[in-house]
Amino acid sequence: MPIFTKIKKSDTENTRHWDRLVTQLAERNVIPVIGPEWLVDDARGTNPHRILIDDLAEAYELQSHPTTFSELLYDRDFPADERKNIYAMLGEAFSQPLFQPSQLLLRLLQTKRFPFVITTSFTPIVEQAMRQVWGDSLRVMTFCNDPSHNDDIKKRSEIDIPTVYYMMGRVCASERKYVVTDYDMLCFCRSWLSSVERPQNLTAELQDKYLLLLGNNYGDWLSRFVWFALKQRLESQPVGLVVDSLSDDSLLQFMRRIDVFAQSNPGAVLDKMDQLLTEREEAMADARFSKPKKGTDVFISYSRADADVALQLYNQLTERGLNVWFDRNSLGYGTDFMSEIIEAIRTTKLFVPLLTHNIEAQKNEYHPYRTEWQTAAERAMGYGRTFIMPVCEQGFDFYGSNVPDALKSHNAFTYQQQQLQFAPLIDEIQKQLYSL
Repeated sequence: MPIFTKIKKSDTENTRHWDRLVTQLAERNVIPVIGPEWLVDDARGTNPHRILIDDLAEAYELQSHPTTFSELLYDRDFPADERKNIYAMLGEAFSQPLFQPSQLLLRLLQTKRFPFVITTSFTPIVEQAMRQVWGDSLRVMTFCNDPSHNDDIKKRSEIDIPTVYYMMGRVCASERKYVVTDYDMLCFCRSWLSSVERPQNLTAELQDKYLLLLGNNYGDWLSRFVWFALKQRLESQPVGLVVDSLSDDSLLQFMRRIDVFAQSNPGAVLDKMDQLLTEREEAMADARFSKPKKGTDVFISYSRADADVALQLYNQLTERGLNVWFDRNSLGYGTDFMSEIIEAIRTTKLFVPLLTHNIEAQKNEYHPYRTEWQTAAERAMGYGRTFIMPVCEQGFDFYGSNVPDALKSHNAFTYQQQQLQFAPLIDEIQKQLYSL
């Protein structure tokens, strides 16, 4: 009986952790912190740091088998006068791509659930993978252990900009600008724990984020440092998940004490995340689309005749991580339902009316979207910024149409019916949201 009780408790705890993770993923509230163990698929191993160490040990004909850069550099057969050259050597080596990102890393990032990613590796492999996903919109930020040059976000909305943040510095020719040796790590640790030197706005924002520590495989106290440096307090909600081959029992006990979920199989974790997210999205689909929400990033207003176009716009907006109000069911005429729609418009950040030839053809018919236009126009009068962003079908005479002047006073974006590509509009929407 006691054994059954323990198993049941363990299962319950795992379910609670998975539910918390999926909830945070659905709310776009997760920040991955990616270490060397997730970076490459290579016949010599998955950790590019270890591969570089092995190559250097072979080049210098070392008889030992160093596992860290410090062990390599302070091997008795390594030339002492060349130790400081390690930074320039690595900088030169990475002047061109040395490794391709792992399929595991690409699989994680290609979901576009994680626009802001932290890496603890000095190699540019996470940056390469992020560029494959986000293209030229990617921003690169670095903590280089120099208070006058450490990058920080300016406001909390920047956490939604596609970004790779080098927590331990980015490889370059300069000495001590990134972590190679144990001494470097101690110096960076001291700075991250300093209330003056660490990035103030970023660490403040991370307090309310769920951290996904992947493939760092740090020892007991270094893992504790990374966690505390990023969260600044150990008992904060939401917490996080660590995916590493953790074997130190004291570290596992520490993770349990601060309610952090620990797993060891990265592929299985990604499979489980995908499975649970799919199940949740299917279960919530009807409720999500049939009932208006408050406080969204974007409210899409459209005619039922343009439902397919509106769905494409919705999909492309949400792929960028935006929270979008979109009603795919027929609008009712009940007072309660319309009052909820009006409240949703009044609390959204941007109002996007979809304007097509169908709008002109329906000018003599009653349609609820005209009430939406009126509500948005009244709301826009109270702002000193852009609130209404019309999007028009190519060939639609926006300025000569029956659309109210309150909408015509705004610049309209145009799309082609054959392609349904809304990237320029979405880029501008994100720009507007970043400025809020």
